[in-house]
Amino acid sequence: MPLFFNKILSEEIQFMVWDLTETLEELVQLVKPDENDRKILESIGHETKKKEYLAGKNAISQMCLLEKVPFNGIEKDEHGKPFLRNSSYEISVTHTLDYIGVVLSKAGAVGVDIEKPRHQIFKVIGRLCSQEELDWVAEDIDKATILWSAKEALYKLYGKRKVDFKENLTLVEKPEGLVGKIKMPDYEAEHKVFTQKVAEYWLVIAY
Repeated sequence: MPLFFNKILSEEIQFMVWDLTETLEELVQLVKPDENDRKILESIGHETKKKEYLAGKNAISQMCLLEKVPFNGIEKDEHGKPFLRNSSYEISVTHTLDYIGVVLSKAGAVGVDIEKPRHQIFKVIGRLCSQEELDWVAEDIDKATILWSAKEALYKLYGKRKVDFKENLTLVEKPEGLVGKIKMPDYEAEHKVFTQKVAEYWLVIAY
């Protein structure tokens, strides 16, 4: 997995993007799955999803190594949100067929998503976004992609289920940049939204 992109977002947040070039067999040799990994892989039916799982673990372990953060494995909480075992650092991971991105934060929860602009996304945001957000997008496919990715990133940051993307997650453009709002019964806050073009994709981070 060649490192494609490495950027410091702040003193406490960094993200990296790798080219996903390996086959499933190569990833197995690279990661050397432990017993827990093997159980998870057995529960995954699709080969692409198995590759994503192994590539994600490999990318997170590589990032921890580069940042001198102890890596003791990855677990998921009761909502399915991944976290580093025995660590105060927060992580978020995203996959495509071509790339895998990881964000590592000691400043609090983060969320990351990466998407390739495609016209089908207008159908998605039409159902799951407010009229104000759709007016901001107009017919701009890059804005449409950023809007959808921002909602995905905010959802990952929040880390719990039963979220209405239209009612509970909002993206607004302010003079200082894009801001994501999460409004849930147990949590309400604004978060900065960072965007970065990665080849033909948009990578979006909520933090």
